[in-house]
Amino acid sequence: MPAERISRERLTEPPGEIYTATVLEPSFRFMLAEYYDALLETNKAWSVMLGDTGIVEPDHVRRLLSALNLMSAEGAESLSEFNPAYEYFYSHIENRLTELAGPDAAGEINLGRTRPEPLTRMALRPRILLLVDRLVAVIERLLDIAARESATVMPQWTHMQPAQPSTLGHYLLGVTDALLRDVRRLAAAYRTTNACTLGCGALAGTSYAVDRELVADLLGFDEVRENTIDCVASGDYGLETTAAVANLGITLSRLCEDLYLWHTDEFGLVEIGDAFAGSSSMMPQKKNAYPFEYVRARGARTVGEMVSAFGALHNTNFGDIKDVEEEMVPPLFRTCDETATSLRLLEGTLGTLVVHRERCAARAASGFSTATELAAVLHRRTDLDYRSAHRVVGHLVLLATTAGRCPADVDAALVDQAAREVLGRDAGLSDEQVRDALDPARFVSAHQVAGGPAAEPVRQALAGAHSAVADWRDWLNTARSTVDDAARALAARVEEYVGGGAGD
Repeated sequence: MPAERISRERLTEPPGEIYTATVLEPSFRFMLAEYYDALLETNKAWSVMLGDTGIVEPDHVRRLLSALNLMSAEGAESLSEFNPAYEYFYSHIENRLTELAGPDAAGEINLGRTRPEPLTRMALRPRILLLVDRLVAVIERLLDIAARESATVMPQWTHMQPAQPSTLGHYLLGVTDALLRDVRRLAAAYRTTNACTLGCGALAGTSYAVDRELVADLLGFDEVRENTIDCVASGDYGLETTAAVANLGITLSRLCEDLYLWHTDEFGLVEIGDAFAGSSSMMPQKKNAYPFEYVRARGARTVGEMVSAFGALHNTNFGDIKDVEEEMVPPLFRTCDETATSLRLLEGTLGTLVVHRERCAARAASGFSTATELAAVLHRRTDLDYRSAHRVVGHLVLLATTAGRCPADVDAALVDQAAREVLGRDAGLSDEQVRDALDPARFVSAHQVAGGPAAEPVRQALAGAHSAVADWRDWLNTARSTVDDAARALAARVEEYVGGGAGD
């Protein structure tokens, strides 16, 4: 097609060398890689609609669809040569379409449309669904470990100081609760994304009687984005997605930081398989838990990409602008792709996790992390109010640590000494009561509160988490089926026209 077919009528000069090198060609390369198939599918759906509504004559629709089918078979590599005379990716597509369908048919493809399309939304949909898929796989892996280690007593910390004992299963259920909220945020972002903007025109729609619902259905969208200015101006679906991914990235980084710390020789609570560990080029003794470092660092990048996307739209006018159409998109796609990779790495690493249970139990028995239960026993077994019991136990810990005594060495006599020094009276507990109160396993079993570490609430939490995972698997399958079914329906409609049945 001659270069003059691509409109620059208002402009008296061709695109300049610098503008071409810094804007036009990089934009073309990005869109060719990301949008080729999506634009062809969009053009097919639009052509079917133009034929169904009688806006374009059937012969032109057949020629358009036959050409688009051929372009689908050719693939994106057929347009690898950038021609600045055509400026945009869309125009390169239209040029090839003109060569195959003829100028009179190809001239109808942009009827009632402007260049902004739902292409970013179409390229984003599978990315979000892949994130959900891989995130659910990580959650399933964590739940497997949580079930296996539901009775593995270990310490937990507040402000990185020994706080109270729990179990590894209880800890991992806390993490999965947070990750299930991340799934919900991603699903919400998908719902915002999966709205079709075709038919919006440049901003005021079109005077042609187009059927916006039809093209939305043929492309697997759940709804039409109604207001035509909103269609070309809004980028909130992208911002919502980057925010959801950033939240997920932070959750993953916090999990990895804990596992990384517990993997150290100083803690020695867990260990990953050698297939996921790194060695040292200098120190032969090293076994480095690199996957946790990678995922943790990439969590920081999700925040950076989110800020980039938000910054691209900050203080922009609410209309069709390159900030929305192009500049927001690379950080959006990058954060999805990198996080999907992180999830794959983490899920594989977790599959090799070994828990050193005896070490966990020994650490839980140190540091007086069961002190709150001793205070509770004092409150329940004596006439002391809870604050007085708390003061007695605090002084007891001071006496024990000053004397170099561990929790297993504490007896009723030392508790009485602490009570006398604080309250001027004995506590009155027996050795057995003191011993049981300070035992980590008994501590865990006593904490039956909903959401707590005891066996029954953990069992209930596991059942609830597995149910939630099953629901999200169903949601994921439905979302994918909707898009796949629409693709099959579109292909069938295209075949009706190409075969000569439709529109006659």
